[in-house]
Amino acid sequence: MLDHLRREPALATARLATTRGDTWLHRRKVFGADGTLVADDHEAWLAGQVARDGGNVRATCARLDAAGYRLSKCQITTLYAVVAGHSGDPSDFLQIEVDLEEEVLDRELRPGGAWRMPRTLDELQREADQGLELPLAQRLPVRPRAYRLRRIVDVEAWLQVADAMEDVKREQFRGRRYRVTSSSGPGSTIQTADELFPGWDRFPAKHRRFFRDWQRSSARPHRLCDQWVLQLTDWTDPRNGRRTLDMVPMWAFNRPLAKVNAAKGSDYEFYGTLEKLDRRTGVPFGWFFYMLHGNRVEADAGRRVIRAAEAGTIVMPECDYRVLKDWEAEPYGF
Repeated sequence: MLDHLRREPALATARLATTRGDTWLHRRKVFGADGTLVADDHEAWLAGQVARDGGNVRATCARLDAAGYRLSKCQITTLYAVVAGHSGDPSDFLQIEVDLEEEVLDRELRPGGAWRMPRTLDELQREADQGLELPLAQRLPVRPRAYRLRRIVDVEAWLQVADAMEDVKREQFRGRRYRVTSSSGPGSTIQTADELFPGWDRFPAKHRRFFRDWQRSSARPHRLCDQWVLQLTDWTDPRNGRRTLDMVPMWAFNRPLAKVNAAKGSDYEFYGTLEKLDRRTGVPFGWFFYMLHGNRVEADAGRRVIRAAEAGTIVMPECDYRVLKDWEAEPYGF
């Protein structure tokens, strides 16, 4: 796959960052007992089988149970490749997303043997994959691997679109007027969002803060795309045409990482555990970005580091302390 991508001059330095493989196609192929392909879509095929039995789902289940049919399963692994830019900006990279499809024989088709006999075609289609999984030796590929390019994203361009949408939202919020009544006397006043919530807009949206905090911290000399890829969504509500962009960072470190317990040990020992995570991943202050993700490092870790630094029980770079203090003033995460 990488060799194919690198044929394009703009992708000549593409490298695989990480993979995610927890999805599969709902559609399954149907195979006979002798291994021949019967149908490409199990739901459409089952509808035809029920029609053949005059709509009698129970009769269909009994007939299929005795026929030895099998279903395939198409596992999808998303490959994330990246191409770093030359500006040094953390968001200057291309993210290439490719879906690898691997389809194998998966399980028996025995709908009558399910824990509850299907009563309708809809139940039969929905519960057809409840048969026994085939032994490993029989879980053979039914077609060659397939690579499908999902998209190539210019991350900085994506962020600029998200910034523009955020600007619109903030201007709309700024333009609101609120009627405020006082508990100490009669009457009310009209106030703006700026008057009611001073400083509400002093920080950028979290999708931009993630990159800005990398640039301001000890992590700056390291390329962000060597450590993180992005789960990006772009959805438009068909009811009102409102568009929503969302971003969730996903770490690209491909070995196990122990979860950090923010309540364990002395301040010195606790901070040493965070520094150990940094050494393991190769990025100073990297623990902070894992904390923003929330899976390996909890938010309590940031608060404890601030307290320890201010008490003098640990020593940390000033730039990282300032990033932490801003996060304390306006916490964010993904």
